Amino acid sequence: MSEDEEWRKQTDITIGSIRSASKRTSMIRILTFLNNHSDAFTYTEISDETELDWMTVKWNVLKLQEAGFITEIEDKIDLRTHHFQIADKKAVEKVIEYAEDRQRKLKKQEEEEKRNPKVPEIKAKPVKQTEVEEIG
Repeated sequence: MSEDEEWRKQTDITIGSIRSASKRTSMIRILTFLNNHSDAFTYTEISDETELDWMTVKWNVLKLQEAGFITEIEDKIDLRTHHFQIADKKAVEKVIEYAEDRQRKLKKQEEEEKRNPKVPEIKAKPVKQTEVEEIG
């Protein structure tokens, strides 16, 4: 059994969740930031580091947490503070890989369209001929 197959049996994260997250730039920025650091971060810290709006970060973090990509770490000093870190590193790496692959495909498609621009075909409507009366 391959490493990928073994991981899929152990995780609750579906391939659909991975593909869905890979299409959302805010989620990609958050996951990339968290994946590059081993510490847990608050909404504000994530917002500052990713240059995303605080509410955007909060909404995306909650969705990523629901999907199982990240987990909340309890702050023993202040229970009002929420810290988050990667829960499933392999799944996050898959999301980032899918996102990078998607960006490569989009860039390649864009370059192809620049080289071979599609000229829209214009179809003229047939003109109905009418009889013209002569004024005499």
